[in-house]
Amino acid sequence: MIKFLFSFLICFSFICNANNSFSDVDSLIEKKQFLDAWKLLSSKESKSNKEQVNIKKIDMCLKYFTKSISHQAFAFTNLKPDENIIQKRNLAETKLIPTFPFKIDVIIDSLIRENPKNYNLYKSKGDYYYDIFILFGKDWIINKQEVLRRMYTAYKKADENGKNDYLSLYALGYFHNLNSETNKAINYFKRSVSLDSNYAPTHYNMAYIYTELDSNNLALKHALSAYGKYKYITYKNNACQMAGSILGKLERHNEAVSVLLDCDRLIPSTYQTYYYLLNSFLKLNKTKEALLTANNMFSLDWKSHTINTDIIEFFIKTNHLTELISFYQTKLKNEKFDMEFRGHIQLHIAQAYSLVNEDEYKVKYINEAKESFTACYDKSHPIFRVLNKMIK
Repeated sequence: MIKFLFSFLICFSFICNANNSFSDVDSLIEKKQFLDAWKLLSSKESKSNKEQVNIKKIDMCLKYFTKSISHQAFAFTNLKPDENIIQKRNLAETKLIPTFPFKIDVIIDSLIRENPKNYNLYKSKGDYYYDIFILFGKDWIINKQEVLRRMYTAYKKADENGKNDYLSLYALGYFHNLNSETNKAINYFKRSVSLDSNYAPTHYNMAYIYTELDSNNLALKHALSAYGKYKYITYKNNACQMAGSILGKLERHNEAVSVLLDCDRLIPSTYQTYYYLLNSFLKLNKTKEALLTANNMFSLDWKSHTINTDIIEFFIKTNHLTELISFYQTKLKNEKFDMEFRGHIQLHIAQAYSLVNEDEYKVKYINEAKESFTACYDKSHPIFRVLNKMIK
């Protein structure tokens, strides 16, 4: 019994030492003394603990570097209490600062060859290539496809042996989604959410998949989660637009308008926000708001065929032809001298009448558009081929 207790204490002591071996390093990291933490961690490396130390080093490199040279060498800085790492990285972009060579790809592959059953090494390898994919895109040492392949292979091996977290499961789901393997992607995303329900990109990608599958209620749930959890304005706006779009598909237009107006406050004057707003305002028969939104879309680029086609189709589909024609007629009334502008407006009116098979009015405005364009374009201009094709 005493012998068993003694063995147990030795084992327990070993576990505690393993858990506490980096406590002083972690303390420095917590105080944002990243350079000191790196130096202390490097001094701890020995033959017996090199795997644990290098896994910790990789984690430091990916999270706390001040500057990275192609993720093959890294600089670290001790920060003051009021400083943050992003500020330091921005300042370091244009400066030459000392770096520590640390070729993670070479080091991690060497360690895996020595101990192929340490699956934490595969997890760290996946973390490394995921970081490269996010930060470097196509501009790294090897191409993007090979980066993704290495990330996937490493994360898959780690996951099969019980080593994963919400990020590695998200990355595996993202990989399968890129390869149109929807069911596999959803399964990984679900597992990721079960480990951390606050990671916005997982919710956003799940929302995207569910919209593709026409599972709009599930898509909405995840789009709203992504919208609530994203901190960066651009990503938050994208999730907001997706939620507004889905609410429109579900015919919940009052809610869609509320969400989309939030989008317009986040990033004003974006085409996608106006696009979904116009749809919902017209479905709600809020003509005044619809006309204001259409004008905002038009003002983004009055020459755009895509923008004007979207405006026209939305008004026609919701039986608002009269309001649409009035919208464009007002443009003609307010601009009597810019013949290029007038020609485009007359073309759009002809386009609207074409969609409702009002051929007499269609031909009338095509001929007016021709007259306007003749004043500002050479006869060989492609716009005349478009107009002649419309008449046929």
